[in-house]
Amino acid sequence: MTSSPIGVQGIPIAYEVHGEGRPILLIHGWSADRQYLLADFEPIFAEHPGWQRIYLDLPGHGSTPAPEWLSTTDRMISIVNDFVDAVLPKGRFAIVGSSYGGRVALGLVRLIPDRLTGAGLVVPAVTAADGSMDLAETRVFVEDPSVLEDLGPDEEWMREALVVQERWIVDEIRATDMPAYRRADYEFLERLEASECATGAAGSPGSPFDRPSLILTGRQDCYVGYRLAWGLLDELPRATFAALDMAGHQLGRIERPVPFRALVGDWLERMAMVREG
Repeated sequence: MTSSPIGVQGIPIAYEVHGEGRPILLIHGWSADRQYLLADFEPIFAEHPGWQRIYLDLPGHGSTPAPEWLSTTDRMISIVNDFVDAVLPKGRFAIVGSSYGGRVALGLVRLIPDRLTGAGLVVPAVTAADGSMDLAETRVFVEDPSVLEDLGPDEEWMREALVVQERWIVDEIRATDMPAYRRADYEFLERLEASECATGAAGSPGSPFDRPSLILTGRQDCYVGYRLAWGLLDELPRATFAALDMAGHQLGRIERPVPFRALVGDWLERMAMVREG
């Protein structure tokens, strides 16, 4: 259910909570909001009950405004950390981060590892020390120009980003993703993008995180790639890593939904087997 915004560092953070059980925080990606994560993950949680799911809108996204002073990923991680303290003041929780949210989630792994049950990173935006990314080659395996004939100017990105071009995919993105893209705070995102050479938890590897983890990447992801995520395996020694073929940055309910559901379900089961002391 949708909750009233909670004040964190002077920012009213919009969020919603579903279900009961072990808490798990889900963090969306760049210029998006929590809606696509709800669409991706709620069907999985229906098959894996016992989790309390907390979905938030990051500052500058969805229903959460971004203040002018917010300009770094390190500060974003600090805000999410304070959000956790406000919503989940005690006990462990699991974390999911998608795309840019994966960078934020990884920062929390490094900042508060003792509070985490496990970490799931889906197409995480992992950067090199200089802020660059190792992008995958753009590929389209199932091409159907007819389904792209009516794309609007802000939908043209689908031509190269979709590994499989089908009408239902375009319709699904329009229903779930495009509303968020159209109301994101792009002035804020420009400030954030200018500080991609991150320091602190955003840019410095931490000690090995010895909890069940998952790293899911798309082999044809032309937005964040997959190779740099492979470099996280020493830091996440209990991570299952997958670079799925015929998958780009829409990995989830849109691209490769069957292995996506199976691998996320396996991660949830591995965490559920851990007895908390």
